Amino acid sequence: MKPFKVSPAQEVTVRFSNKEVRLPKEIQTKIDSYWQELLDSGKSYKRGEVFTVTHKEVTETAVNILVEKTDYAHYLYCQNKESLEENGVHIIHTAVLVETSDDHFLFGEMGPQTSRHGIIQLCGGGIDNDDLEGEYFNFKHNIIKELQEELDIDVTDTSRVTYFDEAYLKEGGPTDKMTVIFRVVLSDTKEEFLGRYSAFVERLKTKGEDPEFGKIIVLKKDKQEITSFFSQEEIILDEYMKPLFEKIALELE
Repeated sequence: MKPFKVSPAQEVTVRFSNKEVRLPKEIQTKIDSYWQELLDSGKSYKRGEVFTVTHKEVTETAVNILVEKTDYAHYLYCQNKESLEENGVHIIHTAVLVETSDDHFLFGEMGPQTSRHGIIQLCGGGIDNDDLEGEYFNFKHNIIKELQEELDIDVTDTSRVTYFDEAYLKEGGPTDKMTVIFRVVLSDTKEEFLGRYSAFVERLKTKGEDPEFGKIIVLKKDKQEITSFFSQEEIILDEYMKPLFEKIALELE
């Protein structure tokens, strides 16, 4: 496993090679079989596109990434069954650290209808075709979309959003994912946000939809509170959460 590395934001460019992953037949058969098992068990996942890193070049000022297209079945198989090593999926995705005006962080626990039920993570998601501008991916476009869909936050609403920009880059870990982490600061207090979010969830439910997060977690921006929360053994964290908040705790000293 590559060690975790969380560094300040730097220029990251991701270019689509316009190629699709080609897997050995025996591996593709295992992936297809696993996907069918998921559908037969009642899952309603969509086998959409996923982009996997095939080349990374690091310079003093930038990280340049090349990706190929695969699908969600391949990604889930690597996450849940086996890494597949050189035939595995190594994604680059976005996440966003949301802060309230009264110094609280907002994130959530994934809902039971998702493939990541119970996992605690920031708002965010994988890049997709909608984020492509020519042959390059626009990360801001991606995270703006995720914030709107998952937390009902419109970053163009300057009466509510007082700051929005890239903040960190996470690399390494057990699945060698790369995470481009943004930071958003709201004019909302934690109570104001929770009130707005509750109304958002009710609107979703009237349309027969479920929110991405089954539970919203509010954590005080305080080193002791952060250390206490992430020392809980019973919680299930996305792999970037602990190293990210360890860095944040150090910055609060």
